[in-house]
Amino acid sequence: MIFKEGIIQNSLYNTAISLGIKPNTIIDFARLYGFQVDFQRDIWKGDTFQIIYEQFENEDGSLIENGDIIFSNLNIQGKDLNLYKFELGKNKIDYFDENGKSMKKTLMKTPINGARLSSPFGKRKHPILGFTKMHAGTDFAAPTGTPIMASGDGVVTRAQWCGGGGNCVKIKHNSVYQTVYAHMSKFGRGIKKGVRVKQGQIIGYVGSTGLSTGPHLHYEVIENGRKINSQKLKLPSGKTLKGKQRNKFEVNKIKIDVLKSELIAGLN
Repeated sequence: MIFKEGIIQNSLYNTAISLGIKPNTIIDFARLYGFQVDFQRDIWKGDTFQIIYEQFENEDGSLIENGDIIFSNLNIQGKDLNLYKFELGKNKIDYFDENGKSMKKTLMKTPINGARLSSPFGKRKHPILGFTKMHAGTDFAAPTGTPIMASGDGVVTRAQWCGGGGNCVKIKHNSVYQTVYAHMSKFGRGIKKGVRVKQGQIIGYVGSTGLSTGPHLHYEVIENGRKINSQKLKLPSGKTLKGKQRNKFEVNKIKIDVLKSELIAGLN
C-alpha cells in the first residue's frame, strides 16, 4: 500500500506527478471526483489531497503496476471530500463517502483533467468566422494530447470528421442525454461508431482540428435534443448504501481509517 499527500500548487496533475504518483492513478483519482468537482474552477492553490493505493512490485522492487485506489481525500477550501473503496459484489467496486453515499452521477462536470475553461456557453464572437453566434457548448483549453474522458456510460454514435468540429465523438448516454466532444487530435483506442463506453474511459485526445485557433476541447451536452449549459447541469446523485451493505461498509471504513493511521505513523 502506498500513501501520498500533497498541497496543490498549479494543478492536481503536476503536483501528483512531482510526488511520484503514476499518471493512470492520477486519472483514476480525477475520475472519482469528476462528478462533484470542476477541476478548472473548484481547485485553488493550497488545496490538499491524500491518497492510498495498491502498488504491485517484482521481487527486485521494480514496479509491475498500480492497483486500485483504496482511499482518497480532496480538501477544497477547507472542505474534506473523503472517498472509500467498497466491494458491492463479485468484481464490482464503487466509492462512497463517509455516509455511505456513492459519488456516481449521470455525467461528469468536466470530461478532462487539468484544463482551464476558455470559452463558456453563450453568445460570443467566433474566433475564426468573426461574427457573433451562439456558442452551444463549453470550451476547455488544454495542451494537445491531453486525454478526454467519456463523461458518462453510453454508446458512441459518431467518431469521425465533423467539418468545423474537426475530429469529433458523439455519445448517446440514455433517452435524455447525449454529449459531443470536438477538435480532437486523434480518437481513443477502439473508439468507433456503435462501441459501448464506460464513464471515465479515454475516447480521444485534445487537438486543434477543424475551425479552431488553438488546442482545446469543445464539449456539448444535449438534453432531449436541445443543447444546454453543461456547467449548470443538475444531475441525480448516486445511491446510498442501506441495511447489511451499510453495516459491511462501516466495518470496511474503520479498517481503512486504521490503515491510513498506520501508514501516516510509518512516515513519521
